[in-house]
Amino acid sequence: MLDTGVWLVFGVLFVGAALLLKATAALVVVLLVLALLLGLTLRVLRRRRGRRR
Repeated sequence: MLDTGVWLVFGVLFVGAALLLKATAALVVVLLVLALLLGLTLRVLRRRRGRRR
């Protein structure tokens, strides 16, 4: 049978991996949203500049 210490190590590693996955997923979502907003703002600026000319 495994000792409680081994179980604790496995639990900590599992929780840490889950938290890392959540953090990376959140970062990816934030980066995608920022990229979309940047693209939309650039499109709007290009349209406005084109209309003025």
